[in-house]
Amino acid sequence: AEMSATAVAHQWGAVAGFARSSRAARTERVAALDVRSGRSKKAKDEKKAEKAEGKKPPVVSKQAKDAARKKAAASMRESVSKQGAAYDKMVRELDRDQYREYVLSVRHAPPDGGNDPEPVLSDWLPVCEVIVADRLQYEAKKFFKENGMEIPVTDQVGLSSEQIEGVPAIRAVIPTLADDIIAMAAAMGGSTARNVPVSELEFGVEDWGSFENAVDGLKAQAGAAVEKAKAAAILGVSVDDDLKDIKTVYRKLIATEHPDRNPDASIEKFNQIKAAYELMADRGGQSGATFEGLGDKAKRDFVKLNGAYSASAGGTDAKDPSKVTVALRSLTIYDRIKTVFTARNVSLQNRAAQAAKGKKTKPAAGDTSEVPEKEPVAV
Repeated sequence: AEMSATAVAHQWGAVAGFARSSRAARTERVAALDVRSGRSKKAKDEKKAEKAEGKKPPVVSKQAKDAARKKAAASMRESVSKQGAAYDKMVRELDRDQYREYVLSVRHAPPDGGNDPEPVLSDWLPVCEVIVADRLQYEAKKFFKENGMEIPVTDQVGLSSEQIEGVPAIRAVIPTLADDIIAMAAAMGGSTARNVPVSELEFGVEDWGSFENAVDGLKAQAGAAVEKAKAAAILGVSVDDDLKDIKTVYRKLIATEHPDRNPDASIEKFNQIKAAYELMADRGGQSGATFEGLGDKAKRDFVKLNGAYSASAGGTDAKDPSKVTVALRSLTIYDRIKTVFTARNVSLQNRAAQAAKGKKTKPAAGDTSEVPEKEPVAV
């Protein structure tokens, strides 16, 4: 019988040793491989970990982000509104000597090694009024009023200052009002303030008289803004530039315009530059003064509530939050306050932007030696 060409080749190859059985070939190939158990638990975990590392987070659409922002903003507005209504109700239902009113301020203090503070909260920002009343008396007065009853004379006992002392009371309730305080901060400082974790905030309080003194001081300083703008234009700097940078520019100008060094310079120009620098160097303006330094310090009673949000907050002056009634009201209802602090917030943000820009810019090499400010003598 005739054999096919394929069969003959196969048979001859097998006899001559040119072809091996497919089973033997597979065995040899497998032996040459780096054998590992691809289905072991370890291998599965490694593969899963590798996949997780390269996995990208789900893409959130712009519409979804906008919807989330709107929802958060609406929730904060509702919080501000509810607290304001509760504040107004307490004022209506209580006599003036039965409650105390304060102003609450916040400041961003990131933990060590954290990011820089939010510019608008890099200094103390007053965010809301706080009203504090004794809960027992407030509830009793509401009960009698709602039922059309007169408060018995025997129950009309005046409260001691300790019963409605605001500082320990406010310290005690801050952890329970975290969301409301963030909402107040966003209303006063802008939308970026709402992204600051309440655990990274510091708190401070003062009575209304002290706060009014600070507002008066800030308003007076804001009146010098026009003069500062003129001085900055003379020096060729910005009102928000760092004082160190302004001083560098001033030294160069004063050296160029000094009559003893430049025969073409004028005493008038020299004096103009000097006066402009002296005004800019006085950092008492709204862009440089700290909140605690505003107004007459003798009339300020600003108190920092150290550790108010931490679980260990309290101490010897801690007050049981169940014994007081506290409500908040946004300071944005006062146009005068909102106007001066909005201007200050913008200034703080500009200064932060300039500082960040300065960090990225490598300082130019040059002569930093002092230039003697010898007064020219008129001839």
